[in-house]
Amino acid sequence: MSFLEELKRRNIFRVAVAYLIVAWLLIQVGATLEPAMHLPDWVDSVLAFFLLLGFPVAMFFAWAYELTPQGLKRDVPVNTDESVHSSTGRQLDRVIIVVLVLAVGYFLLERYMTSPAVVETTGEETHQLDIDSQQVTGDTTLQSELPLKSIAVLPFVNMSSDPEQEYFSDGISEELINLLAKIPELRVISRSSAFSYKGKEIKLKEVARELNVGHILEGSVRKAGNRVRITAQLIDAHTDIHLWSETYDRTLDDIFAVQDEVAAAVVRHLHLALIGEPPRTKHINPQAYTLFLQARQIVFLSQDENLPRAEALLKQALVIDPDYVDALILLFDVTSDEALAAEAFEKADALDPDNAKIKAMMAVEYFNQAKNLEEQAHFLSDAARLLEGAAAIDPYEPLVLFNSARLADSLGKKELATRLGEYIAMRDPLYFWAQLNLASNYFVTGRIEEAVAQFEIALSLNSTKGAVQWKYGLAKLVAGEPEGALKAFQEEKGFIYRTHGLALAYHDLGREAESAAAIQTLLLTEVEVWPWGLARAYAWIGDADQAFFYLNVSVENGPITPGLELHPLFHKLHTDSRWLPFLRSVEQKFEQLAAIEFSVQVPR
Repeated sequence: MSFLEELKRRNIFRVAVAYLIVAWLLIQVGATLEPAMHLPDWVDSVLAFFLLLGFPVAMFFAWAYELTPQGLKRDVPVNTDESVHSSTGRQLDRVIIVVLVLAVGYFLLERYMTSPAVVETTGEETHQLDIDSQQVTGDTTLQSELPLKSIAVLPFVNMSSDPEQEYFSDGISEELINLLAKIPELRVISRSSAFSYKGKEIKLKEVARELNVGHILEGSVRKAGNRVRITAQLIDAHTDIHLWSETYDRTLDDIFAVQDEVAAAVVRHLHLALIGEPPRTKHINPQAYTLFLQARQIVFLSQDENLPRAEALLKQALVIDPDYVDALILLFDVTSDEALAAEAFEKADALDPDNAKIKAMMAVEYFNQAKNLEEQAHFLSDAARLLEGAAAIDPYEPLVLFNSARLADSLGKKELATRLGEYIAMRDPLYFWAQLNLASNYFVTGRIEEAVAQFEIALSLNSTKGAVQWKYGLAKLVAGEPEGALKAFQEEKGFIYRTHGLALAYHDLGREAESAAAIQTLLLTEVEVWPWGLARAYAWIGDADQAFFYLNVSVENGPITPGLELHPLFHKLHTDSRWLPFLRSVEQKFEQLAAIEFSVQVPR
C-alpha cells in the first residue's frame, strides 16, 4: 500500500479538513465575541496560537490511533475485522458537512448583518431596518430610523494597569471628538453628553436613542511607558454590529497618526463625501501633550483644589514646547495670576491669530464690560466681529456656538439665538445647560408649550442647578397650570426664586394673603438688587403701577436684554396706555444694539 493510500485509509485528510474548518469558525466567533464582551486584546492571539499548536497534535492522533468499537486503539495492532476505517470516514464526512454548513451560515449572517440597507429620503439620509421594529429592554421599541451621518464617541476604556492613566484614554476620546467634529458632513455629539456614560453599564441601542445617532465609536487604550495600544471599533447603532475595528500598537510619537487613521476609517465606513482633505491632528511633542492631557483632565473633573497642579503641569508642557497654543489657552483659564493669564493669552493669539477658540474667548471679555447702553453697543459690536470671524474658521467649536447664541440674545435677535440654541441642544442632548438655555429662550419668546417640554428635559438631567424649578414653574404658570407651577416653585432651592414663584402661583390659585406675604418678603430683601424680578411679579398679579415703577428702575440701573414685548409675564400690561410709550422709550435705547449687524451660519 502506498503512503498516499495509507493517509487516506487513516482518514488524515478528512481530519485535517474538519480541523481547519472548525478552527476557522472558532477564530471568527472569537473575533466577534472579543469586542462585544470587552475581552482583552490578547484573547484572539492566544486562541489562534493554541489552534495552530493543536493541528499537528490532531494529525498525530489521526495517524497513530484508530476508532474501534472498543474505543481508541493504536493503529498498528488493530485487526482488519475490528477496523472501522470506512465507517469512521463516513462519520468524518458528516462532521465536515455539518461544520461547513455552520461556517457558511455564519459567513452569510455576518455579511448580511454588517451591510444594512440604506434608503433615500426627502430629508436626512437614514438607515432603514429590514423589520418594522425590534424590542429592546422593557417595553421600549427601537426606532426604525436614526441619522446615518451621525456619531457619538464614547469615552475609551483605560486598560492600563495604573488607573491614573485614565487621563490619557479620556484624552484620546476627546481628541477624536474634536477631530471628527471638523467634518461638515458628520454630526458629532459633544463631549459632555458622550462622557455622561463614562463608567456606566450601557446598552448601545439605548445610548443611540438618547443621543439620536446612527453610529457609535468606542474602544480602549493601554499605555505602558512609551508604548500605547489603542483598539477602536465603529458600531452600527441599530444592530450593535461592528462595521470596523482595528488595534494599533504604537509609540507615543505615533499617537497623532493613529487619531488621523481612526478618523479616516470613520469617513470611509460612513461613506462621507468630503469636500477637500480630511481633518488632521496637529502633531505636538509627546511629552508636552501628555502633560497637557493631565492638566485638562483636572479641569474637566472640576477639581478646583487641584488647579495649582494643573497650572504646574501646563508650565512644564510649555517649557518643552513654548509654542503649544492649546496649553497656553488652558493656562489662561486655570491660573489665578492675572499677569500670567494675560501673557499666555497674548502669546496664544500671536501664535495662532486665526484660532476660533481664542476669538470666542476674546468676545467673552467684551460681554460684561458695559456700564450703560452706549458702552454696551460699542463692546457688543466688537464681540460680533470676533464671533463672525470665529464662526467662519470653525463653526462647530462649542465656545463659538454658545457665545454666538448669547450675543444674538443680547442684540435682540431672538430667532437666531433660538436656532443656535436648538443646534447646540441637538449636538449636546445630555448637557444640562444646553437644554436649559434653549428652554429659557422658548419661554421668553412666548413658545410656552415648547418651553414646558424643554424644561422637563432639563429637569431630567438636573433638578437643582440654574433655578430650573423656578423657570419651569413660570412656564407652567403661563401655560395655565398653577397647581403644577406651585409644585415646581416649592421644589426650587434658591430662596429668592422660590419666593418670587410662590407669589405668582398663590395669586393664580386665589390665595391672595399668601401671595401678598411673598411679595412683601421680596420687597424686604431684593428691592435694590432685583427690580426686574419685582417688575415681573407685579405685572403678573395685575398691579400695573408697581410694575411700571420697577420696570423704570430696571432700565435706569443698567443694560437689559431687548425683547420685552415678547416676554409672557408682561402680557397683562399690553392693554395699559403706558405700555407702548414705555416700549418706545426702551426701543430708542436699544436702537444702537439693533443697528449692530451680526450674522453667523447655524451649522446643519
